[in-house]
Amino acid sequence: MKQIASMTLVTLLSAALALGQDNPPAPANPQRGMRGLRGNPAAGLVSRKLTDGASLRFLDLRQETWDIQPVIGKMSQSFGIAIEYVKMEKGDNCGLKAAAKALESGEAGVAIAISGEGADAPSLVVCPEDRMAVINVDRLSDASAEIFAKRLTQEMWRAVAFTMGGYEVDHPCVMKTVTSVADLDANPLQMTCPPVSGHVGQNVEKFGLAKMQTVPYFIALRQGWAPAPANDAQRAEFERFQEIKAARQAKAAATNEAAKAEGPAQ
Repeated sequence: MKQIASMTLVTLLSAALALGQDNPPAPANPQRGMRGLRGNPAAGLVSRKLTDGASLRFLDLRQETWDIQPVIGKMSQSFGIAIEYVKMEKGDNCGLKAAAKALESGEAGVAIAISGEGADAPSLVVCPEDRMAVINVDRLSDASAEIFAKRLTQEMWRAVAFTMGGYEVDHPCVMKTVTSVADLDANPLQMTCPPVSGHVGQNVEKFGLAKMQTVPYFIALRQGWAPAPANDAQRAEFERFQEIKAARQAKAAATNEAAKAEGPAQ
């Protein structure tokens, strides 16, 4: 196998996601008085690792440059698992060989390769017993860039779901029966529905994967585990949170002092 061109770990919802995996656990009753306050969406989302374990690894052997990492970020939130993204040189390696090698180290608990396997090869190969799958972009790319991106997104979600015990459903979901690429095009949905995502989430421990929590930055502040601000929006949220916290603490202290001054009730 040729040397990996670059390797980027992602447990994110977007390319700009800030991670908080090494922070302490949230307190049992985090900032109850602030639950009614809402944060600024511009502050983005942050993630932390809830349990130790391996990651689900996407191996990108494509020549195309369309960025799949935002899709991976949504998966991390929906399934609640740690996900890695690895950009590789294809060389003469097939997807199954690359996936099998990624599993050998033990750092990856599930491996999904995205590769050009040829127009005659299947568009999706799933090997749940071996915890790996291969998505063949050569069967998806005979369309516009927009349609190709939709097809690849759908196959990524289907690959993860099928590999980790997901199932086909009749209600709106990407997990519909697919007998051809035309079936993908006919389905407007591009991710799994809550029942399927929940079922996959129940199998995280069985696959030895690390569990993740991803929430808005302000929620992480309320829960007591937010990482240090990484951008202006997060700094503004952090400062606002500290001001609100200080004001409520001062009000509580004043109330206690007033109660003491009144003395015990007669």
